[in-house]
Amino acid sequence: MIARRAEVALFYGDVDISSSISEFLLDFTFSDNGTGSVDDLQISLEDRNQLWQSDWAPFQGDTLIASIKLINWYGEGTEDTFYCGSFEIDETSCSGPPDTIQIKGVSVPVYSSARYEKKNKAWEKVKLSTIARDIARKSGLSLVFELEDDPTYDRVDQTEQSDLGFLQSVAVKEGAAMKLTDSQLVLFDERVYEQEEPVLSLVRGQSDILSYSFNFSAADAAYSACEVSYFDPKKGKISYTFKAPGAPDDGPVLRINEKVDSIQEAMNLAKKSLREKNKEGSKASFSLMGNPDLINGVTIMVSGWGKYDGKYFVTSTKHSVGSGAYSTDIEVRRVLEGY
Repeated sequence: MIARRAEVALFYGDVDISSSISEFLLDFTFSDNGTGSVDDLQISLEDRNQLWQSDWAPFQGDTLIASIKLINWYGEGTEDTFYCGSFEIDETSCSGPPDTIQIKGVSVPVYSSARYEKKNKAWEKVKLSTIARDIARKSGLSLVFELEDDPTYDRVDQTEQSDLGFLQSVAVKEGAAMKLTDSQLVLFDERVYEQEEPVLSLVRGQSDILSYSFNFSAADAAYSACEVSYFDPKKGKISYTFKAPGAPDDGPVLRINEKVDSIQEAMNLAKKSLREKNKEGSKASFSLMGNPDLINGVTIMVSGWGKYDGKYFVTSTKHSVGSGAYSTDIEVRRVLEGY
């Protein structure tokens, strides 16, 4: 039987350096990070001859395009490629002895001011998509806008916030998720992705699970309902209470006093706010044999752990290759039903 193996395919700019790094590669990790964070790439190289410190030394801002080649992974004679993305080198370091080089790349331009520079700006009569498009352009990213709703703001203030930090705060308020990946800024609705069919079923005692952990916390899922109320001088009091399906009647209530123009708007705000408060209450992590189907935003089914069984949403993943072995670590949270 031919053993399956994984190899790293890497371009430095437009030059294929896959064979050049293969004899030096100690570890390769692609992190498909969660909402509001950038994807990153970390490479560790053996450098006893100081090549990567001199003639082959990488420079900040240079581009790496990475993939994982899977050979015999799905059976003898099969070959597949898992594309990780395009990254700009953000950090390099050297340690020893023995001499080792570490290279870190991120999925956004490293010299963009959008990640770090704090700004003050008033946005007036503007749609969310317009804010996102403007910030994406300034960040050197292309925009993928997947939200069905595109709210318009009379005014929203960016106060001592970076552009990407500001957009993240606006997105969270709208119940949207923001992802920075492969030179793209993506705004999407996690609820839509949660409804997709699971890409994998993890069954205790049957699946290739190296380790696992579950953490269900009442402190992170404490609210049974959310009440939104606002007094409009012309319309009077606008109020709506949304109760989480299956939640106890006497549980704590999240109360929000914020401008809304209708009952429908109050209902949407109540659902979004309750979801944001409660979604981190049921989490788990798994270390698995390498699986390229596991990326941020997909769902899995878990069974064999009693009360922890159910459908989970993948919030972040790490795909690691070392000495031909390939593993995938995932962080997940339980899918919220009904909101």
